[in-house]
Amino acid sequence: MLKNIIYIFSLLLLASCTKSTNTSSIKVVGEMRDVMWKGDLKGKIATDSLNNKETYGIGPIEFLKGEIVLFEGQTFVSKVIDSVSHQVTKIPSVRAPFFVYSTNSDLKVVELTLDNYSLKEIEEHIDSVYKNYDQPILIRIDGLFDNIKVHSVNLPEGKKVSSPEEAHQGLTQYDFKNISGSLIGFFSRNHKAVFTHDDSFFHAHFISDDLEVLGHIDETDFNSSKVTMKVSK
Repeated sequence: MLKNIIYIFSLLLLASCTKSTNTSSIKVVGEMRDVMWKGDLKGKIATDSLNNKETYGIGPIEFLKGEIVLFEGQTFVSKVIDSVSHQVTKIPSVRAPFFVYSTNSDLKVVELTLDNYSLKEIEEHIDSVYKNYDQPILIRIDGLFDNIKVHSVNLPEGKKVSSPEEAHQGLTQYDFKNISGSLIGFFSRNHKAVFTHDDSFFHAHFISDDLEVLGHIDETDFNSSKVTMKVSK
């Protein structure tokens, strides 16, 4: 009888420990690969279901008509106007074919050790600092960015998608220098082609303080003394 009690207690303890290691506030709906390779462009989540001040999220607008930043529970989108300009709008809700988001975010300041960072160096820094953590991580970086290149997807009406090249039809890039704003990104070693690209652990969007610039970040560099980085698990 005693052995049975000990055995049952051990199982309960193991289940409890297993559950406690899977408490990430970060969720994923849909998959990038289904959008890029299968043409699954319809929205799977609406952002008005995520309206609280501790929520952040990123993804494309359904049918690849722009980019989304869910920032402190508020929804902002960017849409291409032409090759030199785009429009950023705050709206009540928008739908996304894939979306990564964090609810009840508990952002903590993380020290930056280099003088200057590129997008790849941010990824490498997070990978090093959290080398023993195996779940997705939310990154928020606020401050002055020396250079930043963002894009918005803009798939022409009626176009079909069966490859990344087709998905990027109409995509338009924009370059900015000395711009203040916030990088909202998600890091994971286990979500390639789900919410990160095949060659990266990191997917990030940018929104400027004046709400005139928003997009998926392709390139950036900044001085660490001019920004603050926070992380939530």
